[in-house]
Amino acid sequence: MKQVTRNIDPGCARNLLERVPRACITFASDHGPQAQPIVLVWHDGRYLADIPEDADRRPGSDQEVVLLVDEGIYFFDLRAIYIRGRVNPVEAPRDAPGGRTWFEVVPSKTVAWDYGALREVSDEH
Repeated sequence: MKQVTRNIDPGCARNLLERVPRACITFASDHGPQAQPIVLVWHDGRYLADIPEDADRRPGSDQEVVLLVDEGIYFFDLRAIYIRGRVNPVEAPRDAPGGRTWFEVVPSKTVAWDYGALREVSDEH
């Protein structure tokens, strides 16, 4: 059986990590799900993210988060890389602005998609 997919190899979305058009994380808190825009630095295969120190809520150490880097506003321009993992506090990268809390997202699952690359594939189930 055939199906249509938008999924791509995460390596094909690498340029999103190199130039980061838009990034956010989501995580659970006592107040429900939280979404927070972040600054992402992808360096030596590590996902370093920051949140303003004055943010009302931020993830705790070793908490599970979802990191999303995406671009595009029109259907066939939509591209993204989705990373599920845990956060660990880290030192700010060199030349990073002050007033930010930095952490590393350690991935457990990575998925990427590109609606401009829709194609038919064989169903492997």
